[in-house]
Amino acid sequence: MRRRPKALGSTLLLTLLATLHVASSADAASVARQCRLACHDAIAACVAAGGRSRACRKNMLGRCKGEGLAVCQGQANASEAEVANRRRRGRKTTATTTTTTGPPGTTTSTTTRPPTTGASSSTTTTRPRTTTTTLAGGGGQVTGLHYAPNNNFDSSGNYMPGQAGFNLADVSSVSGLTALPSGVKGLVWLGLCDGADSTFIAAVRPFIGNPKLFGFYLVDEPDPTGTWNPLCPAANLMAESDWIHANVPGAKTFIAMMNMGTNDSPTYAGTYNPVNSHIDLYGLDPYPCRQDMSGSCDYSWINKSVAAAEASGVPRGSMVPIYQAFGGGNWGGNYAVPTSSQEQQILSIWASLVPNPLFDYAYSWGAQNSDQALEGLTALQAVFSVHNK
Repeated sequence: MRRRPKALGSTLLLTLLATLHVASSADAASVARQCRLACHDAIAACVAAGGRSRACRKNMLGRCKGEGLAVCQGQANASEAEVANRRRRGRKTTATTTTTTGPPGTTTSTTTRPPTTGASSSTTTTRPRTTTTTLAGGGGQVTGLHYAPNNNFDSSGNYMPGQAGFNLADVSSVSGLTALPSGVKGLVWLGLCDGADSTFIAAVRPFIGNPKLFGFYLVDEPDPTGTWNPLCPAANLMAESDWIHANVPGAKTFIAMMNMGTNDSPTYAGTYNPVNSHIDLYGLDPYPCRQDMSGSCDYSWINKSVAAAEASGVPRGSMVPIYQAFGGGNWGGNYAVPTSSQEQQILSIWASLVPNPLFDYAYSWGAQNSDQALEGLTALQAVFSVHNK
């Protein structure tokens, strides 16, 4: 049943208050994402009930800000110091990283990520759909590097995702990078978008020359508007990417993109591409499996996301597939853990669209928000073990 737009105000308020309840245990970026997704749920429900897109967006953004989004964002900002301390300790506890798209993710008509990125509870219900349309292409996906962020190390410092064939680690320290096992590279989390200032340079410089370095995760779901996440101008990312390219030979720069539309009508227009940011790689995270789809997944969201990114100036050779490998928990969007066959379908569709990514990305190895993730999903670990070979 579709909700009427006039009922969304109270529903949205309750959603945002629920988001505040988990703020103390989730990191700042994750909490901010929940706030953003709760509001996008309301916008999507307004459109689904027959409202005009522009009017719904304007109206619901006002309600979000008036009914709790600012408070929710403030709660997220208040935890940033604690989050930074956890990152410096190596992010070995749940929700210690924000390198997620999580669900950590996409803004959708029935919204998605956890993980940014991307990222609350859903306010809409959709009819089940199992669309499996794919664009031209096909064949198996070929990439040598596989990434699954969050909680990558146990209490003894052992790299855990390696058991499922993941060989690109989520790291934030030189010591963590250096200690990686043979054959594993590191994607270093930075989370900075102030340009190549002294803070940025001080964070990057220690990694120069490290043979295990693959590249840098600059920001999770940067926001060029400042509406959902802190304002992140493309020029700042260009300055950071240019500094890395000039001073860290061979290192790649990466962001997870924020979908500024919905899953049914995604858009990355006006955000980031190689021309305006000089970033090498762009993660896309349409998470197609949801609890309100009665066990189904809408795989067409993957096709639409790729087409939208390409239309915004991101070539397929620069795209990084982000696979849904989580479900449940306190993320807005009512994500469902994909079954093994559904995960294989997700991988197959991505392979037909982006057959040779420089690396691929499974969200997430570690649980972040009372959800289920790969570290505890042995059936999905088996699927990725085969894929990652």
